[in-house]
Amino acid sequence: MPRMASRIGMTAMAAMAGLVLALPAMAEPVPPGHYRYEWDGGRTAGGTGIVVTYDLTLGPRACQLTAQGFQTNEEIRCEAVNTNGATTVRFVSYSDGKVVNRYGVAIYKPGQELLRLRAGTGGVLLTELLALKPDEGTFPPAVRFKPL
Repeated sequence: MPRMASRIGMTAMAAMAGLVLALPAMAEPVPPGHYRYEWDGGRTAGGTGIVVTYDLTLGPRACQLTAQGFQTNEEIRCEAVNTNGATTVRFVSYSDGKVVNRYGVAIYKPGQELLRLRAGTGGVLLTELLALKPDEGTFPPAVRFKPL
């Protein structure tokens, strides 16, 4: 009987190993570098362009997100967390170390997820905007940030 239990155990282990080998490889997180997203919000009633440029820097020990353009000028310290083949960018503080902006308003909470980046098919970078939204519209995952 012990010989039979041993065979069953070996068969189960082989089957589990086969399952592990059959799982698809997880995608790699977004590599360190500089990325840019230019949001075009159209024009004001007076014809002024509504454009905001987001620059994201990801490094081994650094994460910075800047937003500059139409009525926007922010520098955010962030953290990049890699899980399940995606890189999630979380709010840490503004560049001055405070969690409120220059007007004293706390738009984001420390640790709040701002956006998520993941590799899409064909090598494109898909961005899911979470707390970071240029306006009140909806922003499904799409190609937004591109390497510089």
